[in-house]
Amino acid sequence: MPLPRTHPDREDRIPWPAAAGTWRALVRRPRETSASTFVFTERGAALLLSGTAGCGSWSATGASAFAYRISEPLWDADGRFRGWVDIDQTAVCRGAGFTSCGVSRVHDAHGVLRYRVPVAVLARRWG
Repeated sequence: MPLPRTHPDREDRIPWPAAAGTWRALVRRPRETSASTFVFTERGAALLLSGTAGCGSWSATGASAFAYRISEPLWDADGRFRGWVDIDQTAVCRGAGFTSCGVSRVHDAHGVLRYRVPVAVLARRWG
């Protein structure tokens, strides 16, 4: 399962503290909405702490904008690896919150893209 990367070397990055931190979020998909927790570190790591957990990276893309990519593994009830979700989002920070949108790509255990899902996130800084 490859770890996705954004572009942490971009010159137009926002100050790290703007997106860095822990965020509680509502994740909206076409057929469901769920609660999640994201952590963005000052050094550009992105963590998903809900569901099956995942990791990736984030980087600034403008004065109050950033992008993040996270790879989330998928396991079956017996603990066998079944694939992964490639989460790809663009976000805008406003005060103590951010909104993001993008497309998540669901791959099977052999790396075959099975489907794409539009996803929107509404998050508030936590802690």
